[in-house]
Amino acid sequence: MLRRHTQTLYPHPEQHHGEQDDYDDDDVNWAAVGARAYASPPQVSTPISSTRTSRSSKSRSSTLQPPHSTSSTAPQYSKLYSQFVRRYRSTGLESDDPRNDPDSHYFQRGLGQLNDAGDNSDDEETARASFVVAPEQGIDRVSALLEQEPIQPASQQEKERLEWQALLASVLSGDVLKSEKTRIAVALNSLGDEQTNTHLNFWLGIRAKFHGRSVEEEKRKLEERRLRTVDNVITEVLNFRVTDSNPEGTQDRTATALAEVSTVLRRLDIVQSLYPTLKAFYLDKPAASSSTFQARCDTLNTWYTVVTTLKHHFALLRRWTGSDTLDVNQPFTSNEVPITMNSGVHHTLNGHEIADGTSFVERLLKEESMQLTFEKGFLVTVHAFLGAARDAQVNLASLFRDMHLPTFETELVPLISFPTKLAQAGLRLRLDYVQKLKDPDVLIIDQMTEDLKLSIGLACTLKRQYEAILAPDPGGNWNLPQCISEDYDSTILEALIHFFKLLHWQLKSGAKGILFKETDVLEAQWATFNDVSMTTPGGSCLVAEQLCSLTNKLMVRVTNYFDTQVRVPSTTDKSISQSQISSQRKMTDQQIISWYSKILESVRLRYRKLQRFARVLTQRFSNSAEYSLDDVPLDEFISLLVTSDHFLVYTHSLEEDGIYIIASQSLFDRPELIRKILEEAFQVDDVINEEDGHHDAIHPESRIQNPEDAGYLLVLSPQTHFLWNGRVMVLSLPKVPLETKDNRVRLIADGPQKRLTLAKQVFLESLEAMDDDGELTPGPLNLSCLFETQAHLPNVNRELRKIARATNRLAESIVDSVHQVRSSLRVTSGGQELLANWYLYASEHGQHALRHMDRASLLKFNRLLIKLAISWVSFICDDCDPTDRRTFKWAVNALEYTLQRTKRNILHLPDEEFEMLRQKVASCMTLLISHFDILGARSISEARKEKEKQEELLKMQIADAQVAEDDFPVFTSSGEDISFLDAKARVFWDRVSKAIKEIEDARAMTGLKHRTLGKVLNDEIPEDRSLTFLASSSSNISIRWQQGKFIGAGAFGSVYLALNLDSGSLMAVKEIKFQELSGLPNLFSQIKEELSVMEMLHHENVVEYYGIEVHRDKVYIFEEYCQGGSLAALLEHGRIEDEGIMQVYTMQMLEGLAYLHSRGIVHRDVKPDNILLDHMGVIKFVDFGAAKFFAKNQRTLQRTRRPDGAPGAMNGLGAMSNGLTGTPMYMSPEVIKNDKRGRHGAMDIWSLGCVVLECATGRKPWSNLDNEWAIMFHIGVATQHPPLPEPGQLSDLGINFIKQCLTIDPVKRPTAKELMNHPWMLDFRNTLLQYEAAERETSNGTLPADHNYESTRAARQTAIAESHALEAFDSPSLPTPSA
Repeated sequence: MLRRHTQTLYPHPEQHHGEQDDYDDDDVNWAAVGARAYASPPQVSTPISSTRTSRSSKSRSSTLQPPHSTSSTAPQYSKLYSQFVRRYRSTGLESDDPRNDPDSHYFQRGLGQLNDAGDNSDDEETARASFVVAPEQGIDRVSALLEQEPIQPASQQEKERLEWQALLASVLSGDVLKSEKTRIAVALNSLGDEQTNTHLNFWLGIRAKFHGRSVEEEKRKLEERRLRTVDNVITEVLNFRVTDSNPEGTQDRTATALAEVSTVLRRLDIVQSLYPTLKAFYLDKPAASSSTFQARCDTLNTWYTVVTTLKHHFALLRRWTGSDTLDVNQPFTSNEVPITMNSGVHHTLNGHEIADGTSFVERLLKEESMQLTFEKGFLVTVHAFLGAARDAQVNLASLFRDMHLPTFETELVPLISFPTKLAQAGLRLRLDYVQKLKDPDVLIIDQMTEDLKLSIGLACTLKRQYEAILAPDPGGNWNLPQCISEDYDSTILEALIHFFKLLHWQLKSGAKGILFKETDVLEAQWATFNDVSMTTPGGSCLVAEQLCSLTNKLMVRVTNYFDTQVRVPSTTDKSISQSQISSQRKMTDQQIISWYSKILESVRLRYRKLQRFARVLTQRFSNSAEYSLDDVPLDEFISLLVTSDHFLVYTHSLEEDGIYIIASQSLFDRPELIRKILEEAFQVDDVINEEDGHHDAIHPESRIQNPEDAGYLLVLSPQTHFLWNGRVMVLSLPKVPLETKDNRVRLIADGPQKRLTLAKQVFLESLEAMDDDGELTPGPLNLSCLFETQAHLPNVNRELRKIARATNRLAESIVDSVHQVRSSLRVTSGGQELLANWYLYASEHGQHALRHMDRASLLKFNRLLIKLAISWVSFICDDCDPTDRRTFKWAVNALEYTLQRTKRNILHLPDEEFEMLRQKVASCMTLLISHFDILGARSISEARKEKEKQEELLKMQIADAQVAEDDFPVFTSSGEDISFLDAKARVFWDRVSKAIKEIEDARAMTGLKHRTLGKVLNDEIPEDRSLTFLASSSSNISIRWQQGKFIGAGAFGSVYLALNLDSGSLMAVKEIKFQELSGLPNLFSQIKEELSVMEMLHHENVVEYYGIEVHRDKVYIFEEYCQGGSLAALLEHGRIEDEGIMQVYTMQMLEGLAYLHSRGIVHRDVKPDNILLDHMGVIKFVDFGAAKFFAKNQRTLQRTRRPDGAPGAMNGLGAMSNGLTGTPMYMSPEVIKNDKRGRHGAMDIWSLGCVVLECATGRKPWSNLDNEWAIMFHIGVATQHPPLPEPGQLSDLGINFIKQCLTIDPVKRPTAKELMNHPWMLDFRNTLLQYEAAERETSNGTLPADHNYESTRAARQTAIAESHALEAFDSPSLPTPSA
């Protein structure tokens, strides 16, 4: 097999050793061409032996001058993958670990600050460079330095030093030293020849040994072969040209060239192997060291490496995708062979049976690990290879033509287009899933949002990166066709629309995590918004329009919420129907005050964040101003623009509608910037914040050489024609919907805020005419500004105006709500302080909103504020206690606000309002006078007494307190302890560091131990037979699903949340990896036993089992997802104090056990950890690993887990073996004693009693004992049951129920059906029936009529019981103040 050739785009190993001095600076630049554009060589390349590596020489740089301009023709994205990971993969991937990145590790440890210490000044660099000279020039250089800078001695000591220095210089420059130096150099050269001869003898001896000859005979054969072959091969390389046997067939031509290049390189390898070193080869054949020969060898090596690496990539992708054409959407491309031929559904392809009929993109989206592999592969490895291929073709184009080597362009097109095709297919598949969603759950919305965000980010990143690869070479040596699909951008934009739809669903879901954080959710998406805006034409317009629309909806939703909730406590509201009023019970005074307090706090927080976010959007998207041309001489206006060096942009499209584009002088010769300013809603530069990985949108002054030069466009729509005699730029543009009115000028700046202000200033200054002396002429043009700030695109501007109107409406609602709140609180006691806070917030908010309001809304809002001032003063006079000191403070605030609001509007008040205001102000002044303290003596005295009282109380508390630790502990002088101000913190840090190191070491050992690539099934191995049986199970299904977030881990594997892509429902998937559990021989049988039980169970109180998906290295088990968690997690917060809720759970557990026992199944491990709750609070039994299936004659059909020959009971105590299933504290006596007697399912009833006992007490059974053996002794030998609840913890009927469950004799222990008729359960069932009847009367039967609830009695009434329990805690029939 031929050895792979090293690319010449990267430094050769020999360049870093002895022959480094033979290369000049041009060689370094040559190596840096590839490294500068693409930081690292492709990973698929492998270095070869030193006989092939050194193909460069000193003279090569003179003939090959790489075009340095090629690296600057396209933007570089050297850190694009790390930026992508920071933006979209925030789950702690390996790229975020500083241990995998030397640079990050260096700077994170603070070592970067040492850089300044190593920097040298210019003088130091000059001095150092002056002394790095050739050896033969060293002495002359020293003498020259001494002669150039004579030093005059100032003392006798300095004179002696200078004489000593002159003597040293004369010795070093003398003839004696020079001749001795020459003699030593000759001696060293002869010594080198002797060493070389020794190596040569070794080499000859080895060759002779290989060929079975003597050394002399081998030497003679070598000379003969050299004479026959070397000159011919050198000539062949110098004259090499590929034969054009088929110039039209590119594939055949490349194959022919590859064969010929491989042959000539092989022959060159053979020739070079005839010499011990390359140096010997070059000395013997000077033609081989010429620059021409070296350049041609490097070109052949580079071409061969690129072509073979390209074939390797194609072979790898074909194997991954299963398609010869790399079609990622082609079905039936799975390479996984089915484990068994009896697995139900069969899929065949070309006569070969395959595991499933999925396409590659479907399999890729199923597992996150595959996505990570391809993301890094395309963004790093493949991209680096493509960059190397591009540089090779550009830099070696002339030699390619001389040797008739085919270029890589056609061969590279499929590889370049594959990543974007895969990204587009994945994005399209996710879009199909999103479009199928109807009323999805919150978790599904969150999962789909994150998935779609990741796909959009990947699609945008790949496009930007590969567009840099596709950028043409100015010299014409790299011209590739368009490799990105034409509908790629439209797919991204469609995905962005659905992304906003998911965000809207997420924000209106009403989840607790979303409330008050709506703006945080939107701000977290800026990286995605900026990616789409930079990558896709029209993306910024869609982002701006959709983002403003979503913000407007949020503002309207908050307004409607506020208006509705403010009126809830008042039953006099006309909008509430009489039936709704009758169904509500009147709120108490405390509830009304609490209600309005929550509303005030909610709106204060949500509105402030929403208003700030809306203001940010308005400022970012408002990049234009509009002026009127009415009463302005058009010819004079055009003349001033021409004089100020503006130029006309002729678009071939807008002129048809009478619209003309005029640009400022700073935009001349910048057509792309003009296009962006006109077509894009906002400008984004790819600047990354290194701390958080998000985009920082900056203004485009970085693109303007001088930031003071304003870049802007003028959109003219004159009613009359004009003559332009200035400069003109022809730029073809599509029609942009500007919707300009006649006789208008719209100024569009190259950025918002400061850039817009600067552009307006420069534009207005250009309209000031100058005379010949540079003085302003009288009467400059004055344009009337119609809109100071706006978005230049009509659709975006309309959405911004909607936001402004919604903001104004919310501000009006907040100010106007005070009157409604006052009328509600007037009939309550103790609501004065709340109402005073409400007045204060409404006044502050009104003044803040007034500053950002447009002129059209100011008049109406001013009236509301004056009305607020009058109402505030009236509240102080009519509703407040004059003797209360707080009234004085409220009165001052009210009077100050009244004065501020009436300063400019006092003359415009109607007479009635003014008279009322004057009377109320007079009453307030009287109240203030009554609170005045002459000279402040009274208040000062009382304040002093209060202060002394507080100080005495504080001293007593300090005296009584006992200091647990020293306030100022003694620290050691060790530098490590300086950062720990607390000695305990140091101990804790050491303990955590040690634990982390142990975990890392254990993980590393596990990875080394189980590092296998695959697994082959062998029917003779029991585990493989079990795996084959699992694959042949009827529950082995094939569904399209996607892995979600991690839920938890158990002894056999990890559990994840999963999304069923076919039905859109959530599932829990248990992933069991066989290689991690290779030491468990019974693993397959345990899985098989559990699944055989779960397959036959279908009940509302048993977790539903969906199926299994078997692979060679792992198995997935799909089950119902229970959002409520386990009962054990619920009991961690304490016992269940409401006995009604306890009865609900007990009834459901009884029904679940009754169903299991009726099917002949005993659970055998009932405990709170194996009892789950769904989102409705319905009990679900799970984990049937210990369950057994019994036939009707009570005989076990399955084998027990105790191995044959296991010892029996010892002293009546069952051995702790695999046959002892369950948890000891929940075990029944017969299980401990291995007693076969008892009624069917009796052991589950005992465990049920223990669970109910734990719910009542909040403590586990036998919590008074310290170990499992003591528990087993008390159960099995002493035949005791655990301590029962106290009478205050549970009713007598409940305690009796637990006693019945904990009957020692399993024969007398009642069954689940019998316990359902226990008085405790019957009493609860009667209570539920009464609740259900009352609920039907009040809510007209709002319970869901789902047949699932009809079939389960306790589950049917869980919702009723929980709603009534909440009513007992809170006010009934009152909605919670939430959006």
